[in-house]
Amino acid sequence: MAPEVAAELTAAARAAVGAGRRPDLTSRRPAGLGLTKEFAAGLRRRLAGQPGFAVVTEFPVGADDPLETEMAYWLFGLLVGRPVSQSHKGDLLGRVEDRGADIASPVQRGYESSAALPFHVDRTDVIGLLCIRPAASGGLSRIVSSKTVHDLLLEESPDALAELYRPYPNDRRGEEQPGECPWSGIPVFSRTGDSFAVRYVRRFINGSQRHDRAPRLTERQTAAMDALDRILERPGVSLDMELRQGDLQLINNFHTLHARSAFEDGGGRGRLLLRLWLAFEGSPELPEHYSSLYGAVAAGSYRGGVWPVGATPGTFGRPVAELS
Repeated sequence: MAPEVAAELTAAARAAVGAGRRPDLTSRRPAGLGLTKEFAAGLRRRLAGQPGFAVVTEFPVGADDPLETEMAYWLFGLLVGRPVSQSHKGDLLGRVEDRGADIASPVQRGYESSAALPFHVDRTDVIGLLCIRPAASGGLSRIVSSKTVHDLLLEESPDALAELYRPYPNDRRGEEQPGECPWSGIPVFSRTGDSFAVRYVRRFINGSQRHDRAPRLTERQTAAMDALDRILERPGVSLDMELRQGDLQLINNFHTLHARSAFEDGGGRGRLLLRLWLAFEGSPELPEHYSSLYGAVAAGSYRGGVWPVGATPGTFGRPVAELS
């Protein structure tokens, strides 16, 4: 991020904090940030097309007041998309840090552990990860193009690819609203018109089997996931990077899968990333299978997220542009 953009964003964040503002779903896209708006527009184009991800360096995270850093990130996120809730607690800025969570548990979240996380996607259009503090060791960020993996499967294992286009049961891990089914049937790969999307969290697929009414995984489905995992872990397929303080990674969740290596924290404060989930004007149309998780499937609509009980917003399905 150019120094003049960072300075403009920092000044706006300081003014917002001084006025008592906090991250809020009613926040509108900030005005008067010409340099930052232009920079964010370029990132939106990269996210909607190729390569489907971006890494911003030198994001302003050195403020003495951590609220200024959070507000700068929030304002920047509003220029990229529209935030959605990340948990039943209503988190809008998620804290990715080790809180001792057990990823083997079907009701605990991987971002609150220090364990390695296999390649997966999140329940949103765009993911933002801002590094506040790196780990003492480990915590490598890994990303891979879902289209690259798809095409390798097409060439090497077409039968497995065909299976991955059929619905797989996904455990909703207790994050469904009251009365909703605790699992969703979604293909790993989907095409709707000209739109392409991936939805793969193997832990959630395997976890679906705890629900008696969820379809049982077949040998063909398991073999197809094994074929996919072998390609995901093939040397040279993923781009692996170390996120340092002030690095902001933005990912189009339908074009890119991401993973993380295990990490260890030394003395003092540990690894901390701030996470944004954003609905995005450049998001693709999704098949109807996604509606139980995303709430809307039209391209560019406000959708996704994990919401507090009874708090699913009535704005689901509205174009993101109308909310900005």
